Amino acid sequence: MANVLFLAPADLGETVLATGALAHELHDGDKLTVVCAPDAAPLFRAAPGLIALHQTEGLTLWLSLMRTRFDVLIDARNGLLGRTLAAARRLTLKPPERLRHRVEDWAELVGAERGLEPKLWLDETARQRAAEIAPDAAPLIILAPGGVSSAKRWPHERFAAVARRLATGAIANARVLSMGAAPRDAEITRLITSSLDADGVPATDLGAGVDLLAAAALMERATLCLGNDNALTHIAAAVGAPTLTLFGPTDERVRAPYGPRTRTLRGRSLEQIAAQPELDGRGAMEDVSIDAVEAAALDLLHAGGLR
Repeated sequence: MANVLFLAPADLGETVLATGALAHELHDGDKLTVVCAPDAAPLFRAAPGLIALHQTEGLTLWLSLMRTRFDVLIDARNGLLGRTLAAARRLTLKPPERLRHRVEDWAELVGAERGLEPKLWLDETARQRAAEIAPDAAPLIILAPGGVSSAKRWPHERFAAVARRLATGAIANARVLSMGAAPRDAEITRLITSSLDADGVPATDLGAGVDLLAAAALMERATLCLGNDNALTHIAAAVGAPTLTLFGPTDERVRAPYGPRTRTLRGRSLEQIAAQPELDGRGAMEDVSIDAVEAAALDLLHAGGLR
């Protein structure tokens, strides 16, 4: 029985990618303490052996944790907190020395032979919330159109256009859910839902009103998840949903959502973007066409058995 401390990354997407390493280090009977950002906290509430979940850092937390000698300390932050706590085995993720996916960095750190798929632990509360939002067996198209900056967001009207095509075509009678991970995404999800409603396509605006574990439970049931490089597409991939993620200024080779049924799509290559006098992330996202996204979504779905 080990006492395990996990210092999660500050970034939500990175936090999801790190859960595979955490799952690798957890064994039956272990006690788990997690320190994470407040918005990531729901992802860990059902983790096995959880005895403490801290959402802030500072002197009070340090004084609390220093009373315990941990058997395993998994540190994704490489900061003062992780360096000063007592641990028999300290696993600290350092800046990468070569270009590869983050799950490979984590796998090497914990001694795994190959990349570790993220692991999310769903609870009954999350499943019940998902059932309230989508109570029937209708196909679900889940859109994750948000992002930390406008440079990482595909235009909202294009999300609506692709959803409209799919819901009236290959995924007939689908219900569309538009979901954000933060309050900043609320206007985007509202605009998409309004556009679809105007055309008679059943759509629900969830904004950021669903916690991340309930979002995971919804995505587990999705026919398709389509979104930008954000936490929700990472969550969708982690629960095995067919997930198509759109990239512009960020590098999918390093941080693409990781799971058994994932695809990524971009317009211009990173080399072409880098050759521009100034980084034009928004332009890079606008280079991704509606037709290309629809085709990639259909390829992904057909690979999974949709006919």
